[in-house]
Amino acid sequence: MNHKTAVFLLEGIAGSLILLSCNPKKTDNREAIPTEQAENTVRSLPLYAYTDSLMQGSHQVVYRITSETADELPVVEDEDGTKYKDNRYNLLVTKDGQTLFQRSFTKADFKSQLSSDFQKYGIMDGLRFNRIEDGKLIFNTCVSFPDSDMSCPFILAIGPDGSYTISPDTSIDEELPSI
Repeated sequence: MNHKTAVFLLEGIAGSLILLSCNPKKTDNREAIPTEQAENTVRSLPLYAYTDSLMQGSHQVVYRITSETADELPVVEDEDGTKYKDNRYNLLVTKDGQTLFQRSFTKADFKSQLSSDFQKYGIMDGLRFNRIEDGKLIFNTCVSFPDSDMSCPFILAIGPDGSYTISPDTSIDEELPSI
């Protein structure tokens, strides 16, 4: 191949590339159009149900935790305007087949121990068994800002007679190193 032929070929290839780049491209011009329904959507946490058993001395203890959205409670709105339903957690504890404790909990059960921000913007978002301590069943729960790591943790302690107490969980503070 001589020099003139090679230059001609390169010019042809370059011209073809230029023509191809000038052809209109198909693009997807669809946009997500916000609808009133999407803006007015109220989010809620997934429903939860958990059952487990343990031995407390010679007694078999079974606990069942379920959650449900609490439609009758006020909707919480975060700083971005996203709305959330609050929750109710139900706890049933049986000891040797007899009901020891049965109660539903909402954020209102912790109101006296919550700051005004958590009272207004927080939702109850968890309840789980932790341990047995001094004959009491210890559960952890919290009220938190939805979709955030900001929370007020609590300890729910159920006594062997079915009585209960709610107190702030300060163990997280104890675990953090001081600066």
